[in-house]
Amino acid sequence: LEHVTPPTKLKSGPLSRVFEPFLRMYGLPAYNELDPSPFMALTYCLFAGIMFGDVGQGLCLILGGLALWRFKKMWLGRIIACCGVSSTVFGFVYGSVFGFEELLPGFKVLEGNNVVFLLLASIGLGVAVLFLVMLFNVINGVRQKNYEKAFFSANGVSGMVFYFGFVIAVLVTLLTPVSLFTPAYLLPVVVLPLILILLKEPLGKLCARDPDWKPESVGGLLVSGFFELFETVLSFVTNTLSFLRIGAYAISHVSLMLVVWTMAGANLNPVVLVLGNLFVMGFEGMLVGIQVLRLEFYELFGRFYDDGGREFVPKVINYSAGQG
Repeated sequence: LEHVTPPTKLKSGPLSRVFEPFLRMYGLPAYNELDPSPFMALTYCLFAGIMFGDVGQGLCLILGGLALWRFKKMWLGRIIACCGVSSTVFGFVYGSVFGFEELLPGFKVLEGNNVVFLLLASIGLGVAVLFLVMLFNVINGVRQKNYEKAFFSANGVSGMVFYFGFVIAVLVTLLTPVSLFTPAYLLPVVVLPLILILLKEPLGKLCARDPDWKPESVGGLLVSGFFELFETVLSFVTNTLSFLRIGAYAISHVSLMLVVWTMAGANLNPVVLVLGNLFVMGFEGMLVGIQVLRLEFYELFGRFYDDGGREFVPKVINYSAGQG
């Protein structure tokens, strides 16, 4: 029985249950693993709202999503409605109503240095979210008594120290006269974590008191570890830069709506405005939904979520069977 794993019963809140179908696409959490559905629900809405912020179009998404859920019984309708709420909120932040930005005050994306600020803020948001998912990975490793995963993996304590230590060094060096790219800082914060990641397998077994903790071949360990380290550093760079798409889609949304209003002309042709808004809501809304799901599954879930759980299904006993 020691190899039998208990089933998983999700205890999600109302918002998490809305996004549960997306979670099932990836796989259910194991019994001793954190349920990622609340985190996914919040970050999915946040990312979608930033990328597609518009008061008018957000309200249309809410109505359209609720209609799909109510009349067509589509689970995707509730997700669209939730994203519509976030889109409406960020529409007020941007001061945009169906792409018209003169009606409300707000953060005008294309004005001044706002484009650069938005892109940098997207990277900053990505760094913060990556910190959270790596923290989730450490918690999962501790709960599973997997010391290699919790402390020595690229997404464990060693990886966190390396990644955020390097990010802090870059920020301090760029924003202040002080440079942290010195041996006194780099050796304990960057080099040592990389060495621990390189030796994660024997160190993890040693912490678990495994008598066979010594590697069969030191040379093989170093060679394979070198390529894993290269992949680790590359993944940190690519995952961080992937969050640029959040700001990029916000910029493209404003640009597309600017084209629609330009095509409508000085008379504000209502046919062009209606068709243009419908096209942007359908086409860009679909792209935003796909890109956010990619961020969730690839950049975030891949760092802390193993899935592989089996759903708890209670046994139903028919006590009336066999009764005359």
